[in-house]
Amino acid sequence: MKIILTISTLFAFVLLNAQDKQYAFSVVDTLTSPSMHGRGYVNNGNRIAAEFIAGEFKKAKLKHFGKDYFQPFSYPMNTFKDTIDVFVDGKRLIPGKDFVLYCSSPSVDGTFKMVRALKDSTGNPFFGPDVNLSGLADKVIVTDANPRKFDYKKYRAAGYVFLKDGNVWWHVSDGGEVLPYFRLIIAEDKISSKSKILKIKAKNDFVEAFATQNVIGYVKGKVQPDTFLVITAHYDHLGQMGPEAYFPGGNDNASGSAMLLDLARYFSSKKHRPYYSVLFIAFSGEEAGLLGSFYYVNHPLFPLSQIKFLINIDMVGSGSDGIKVVNGSVFKNDFGKLVKLNDDKHYLKKVSPRGAAANSDHYPFYDKGVPSFFIYTLGKECVEYHNIYDTKENVPYTAYDDLFGLLIDFFGSFYK
Repeated sequence: MKIILTISTLFAFVLLNAQDKQYAFSVVDTLTSPSMHGRGYVNNGNRIAAEFIAGEFKKAKLKHFGKDYFQPFSYPMNTFKDTIDVFVDGKRLIPGKDFVLYCSSPSVDGTFKMVRALKDSTGNPFFGPDVNLSGLADKVIVTDANPRKFDYKKYRAAGYVFLKDGNVWWHVSDGGEVLPYFRLIIAEDKISSKSKILKIKAKNDFVEAFATQNVIGYVKGKVQPDTFLVITAHYDHLGQMGPEAYFPGGNDNASGSAMLLDLARYFSSKKHRPYYSVLFIAFSGEEAGLLGSFYYVNHPLFPLSQIKFLINIDMVGSGSDGIKVVNGSVFKNDFGKLVKLNDDKHYLKKVSPRGAAANSDHYPFYDKGVPSFFIYTLGKECVEYHNIYDTKENVPYTAYDDLFGLLIDFFGSFYK
């Protein structure tokens, strides 16, 4: 009988953990679904996602600071609601799969001759001797050069095509303005060395003040409620590029958003009510340049000095090779504590430090003097990034239970 009870208790413990992970999977499934429209700027996707997260906060009985969980703000963003047509020598390319149109591109409707200029040994585009560099205003340059280092002012073409080996990726961080030329990334196997003509039709809609919101809730601490531990993750993603291409954002960052919600459920239970208050912030605007987190630190809901420590989780769908901790080499004592907890409990394969980096939503807090880590998982199981293939299937959550346990222990170490 005693053995049976022990086995039953063990089964219940395993089931409880499995349910937590299953909850996270269900959240990822919801956030990456077509109904969320990529959690971006077309078809109200960003707001739909925010309302879902607020609903989960409410289910967990999190408190809010104002009338609801939302902290509204806005910023400019260029969008593409309508069908985008791109043809190479008469063959239509598939949006999201064969090409992406840079977010800063204007409306365009035309047919252009393509001028090929592959990079030379120095990385600069090399044009043939028959190309008149002063006569490119009605042409499109096709190149494999680095788009970030390209000298657009030098050539002043109508448009630019950057060739990509492998899956094409999209960003919205350049969408705060509309440039006088269009830019495309096209899979290199869709343009041969003999391709001559590119036809494109796209209509942009520049929104001067795109209305969005951070989603914020907290669990009140039972001993020192005016001191906060903070967990953050961005819920926004790239959205849609016309009606044919939506970007699910499974690993980036439905994975972190789901873990944040699961942690909110954990700390809100009577059994795990924390010593300090625990604040949960789901940020918008991360993909546009950490805009939600910058907005928060400039409009905090309580003094930032009341934050004891912050952990930002972004892209945590893998974990076979452990985790990377941004600011690990900055806050050495806290990092050492994290490593010891991991070693004692045999959670993750490795906990690796990294220096300071402005690469996720921890940074505006760190810049204001708040002790903070940004944690992301390591492993080859999540290979898709900023493309249409970062789906729910791209989130195996290899080390979910281990990372979850490590985070709980780390926060607990501040009041033990």
